[in-house]
Amino acid sequence: MPELGNNIAKADINMVDETFDVSQSGSYHLSIQTEPDSLSFCVCNTTLNKYILLRNYSFSDADPHELADIYSSIFENDELLGLTYKSSGHLWISPCSTLVPHHLFDPGDAETCLAFNHGKMNGEQTQHHDIKPLNLINIFSCPEMLTDLLRKYQPGIRLFHQTAPFIETVLAAPSLNHTIGMAVFFYSRYLDIAVVENQKLLFYNTFQITAPEDSVYFLSGVSNLFNIDLLKTKLMYAGDLDQMPPEAGILKNYVESIVECLPSNAFTYSHYISASFRKKFINLFNLYGCES
Repeated sequence: MPELGNNIAKADINMVDETFDVSQSGSYHLSIQTEPDSLSFCVCNTTLNKYILLRNYSFSDADPHELADIYSSIFENDELLGLTYKSSGHLWISPCSTLVPHHLFDPGDAETCLAFNHGKMNGEQTQHHDIKPLNLINIFSCPEMLTDLLRKYQPGIRLFHQTAPFIETVLAAPSLNHTIGMAVFFYSRYLDIAVVENQKLLFYNTFQITAPEDSVYFLSGVSNLFNIDLLKTKLMYAGDLDQMPPEAGILKNYVESIVECLPSNAFTYSHYISASFRKKFINLFNLYGCES
């Protein structure tokens, strides 16, 4: 991997099942997740519904102006990203998205709708995808240089925002089937919050955070909107409870309890992919289920 400034994109997680066979990639599904500080991907054997690979590249100290070169370097040097797969999907992690009811959506207005809430995104392409259980369209944008790369190496790839797997995972959570509840997912600089009641989405939004206390502030604000008593509420946490970041850990003092949001049980996993990694990359692993 060539050095880019002071950053070298390294595969710091590389879990490959012994059954992974390059010659059989035509029966596998590839899911890719990109953020401004990492690129991850996993591979599912669609015949067995089993995840057989997880790989992650981290570049948290990267200069934003070097991201295009870093992404390009990873795609050029990783021997698996250029294989021909049965299908592929991409998950862009971003705080900017807009939900629109399906019957009100006009593809020609997508860019205007997104810009109304988030402003004009220079150097980005407007994208959209269905959230099927809710009959909603999610509009988001993705860097143009990244979408060009994705389509170069995986021409038929489908593009998604993290909203889709997060919402669908929360809606399917057994502990929220018959009551009103809240769920959160933390990223490096922001968090997603959803409110669900009887498998219906009441609220979803993304909030930027600069300090651990911000998470309590936003969670309290949302709970007040729906008259939810946090001290009597089980908060669903999408992530690894054993490795909670400070922004999430502080919530333990303000809610009745925190329960884990688990990956879909429609799939099995290589013994190399531990439960903690399944939870950490829950949106990535659940993306394929959103596409199916």
